[in-house]
Amino acid sequence: MRAYFGICGIGMGHAARSSLLIRALVNKGWDVAVSSYGEGVEYLEALGIPVNKVDPVSYGVLPDGKVSIKMTIFKNLHLPLKVSLQTAREVSNISCFEPSVVISDTRVSTVVAAKSLGYPVVLILNQFNVLVEYHKYKTLVELVESGAQLITKFWEMADRIVISDFPQPYTISRMNLVLSDAAKSKSTFVGPLLELPKEDLPTKDEVCKKYGIPPEKPLVFAHISGPVLEKTVLAEKLMRIARKLDKYFFMMTLAEPKASNIKREENVLLMNWVENPDELYNVSDVIVSRSGHGSITRALAFGKPMVLIPIRAHGEQKSNAESVAKHGAGIVIDEDELNESNLGYALDRILDDDSYSRSALSFKKMMERLDPVNTTVSIIEGLAHKL
Repeated sequence: MRAYFGICGIGMGHAARSSLLIRALVNKGWDVAVSSYGEGVEYLEALGIPVNKVDPVSYGVLPDGKVSIKMTIFKNLHLPLKVSLQTAREVSNISCFEPSVVISDTRVSTVVAAKSLGYPVVLILNQFNVLVEYHKYKTLVELVESGAQLITKFWEMADRIVISDFPQPYTISRMNLVLSDAAKSKSTFVGPLLELPKEDLPTKDEVCKKYGIPPEKPLVFAHISGPVLEKTVLAEKLMRIARKLDKYFFMMTLAEPKASNIKREENVLLMNWVENPDELYNVSDVIVSRSGHGSITRALAFGKPMVLIPIRAHGEQKSNAESVAKHGAGIVIDEDELNESNLGYALDRILDDDSYSRSALSFKKMMERLDPVNTTVSIIEGLAHKL
């Protein structure tokens, strides 16, 4: 059997979850080919997975890390042309590889190319609707959202849709997963596609000794992922605030695999890259992060309560954060209101009220009951065997 993966390259989350499926299929003897762009390429190639590179698509960001509607439109004035070029490249790639089934992680171009060639398609996503959180240009936002909904018509072309999220009513991206009747009939909520924590992780004493961390203080892990500009803006702000909250010890990483710099202060350890962030998740008392779907589900896999700071004007991240808060597994802080007082209050509240930890642990137990990778592989195999 042969599988072709077209993976969205914005951020590393799409590549991370697709890599689990690639590994599972390869272990079962499948031949696999992959295409992506941007950070997806870097992530996959770091895992030793060869990637066919295609033209990138992205959104606009201001110097302070806020999503810009005008810059997004400006950067994507040629979006139809970019998608057309991606689709043409995918038609060529898929034709040459002749797969049994095509898997698209959120990529419209892969779905369109595969269906135009008559191949069955499994679509993986955790966002069906686009929410724009921007009040300044209401009419412009409405036009952007209306245009973005056209994407769903292409996604509906897929034969099966795998939703990498918890079943309702525990869905994290619930506001972004208002499915059409056509999509609902072919969709399966399999649970978050991620690798569960290993059982043999180091103890807290071992981790503290390894990194020179004082074990007597509550540990706060800020695993800051996402595009470089947004990461840098948030990290600099958190560093300034963390210095003043000396009752906690902050461990921070920027998930930059090509850098190894370490900055140590009295109660802050800033690392550009950590080989095994799971050991830091495991010993932490609270996670501080953006509210991307991957960041949230990673923290929940360890049963850790969160302080979430959505990227400004990012509708999906705001919606995700509100879902976590609704289920009592974390507290949301608007980035414009992120300061010593608000972060200190949120951390104190989470540690003083164990309901936050109990809620996060309930998600962890739910993940352990689900089997998203094998469920998705079964869907892929079932579609391939229909040929």
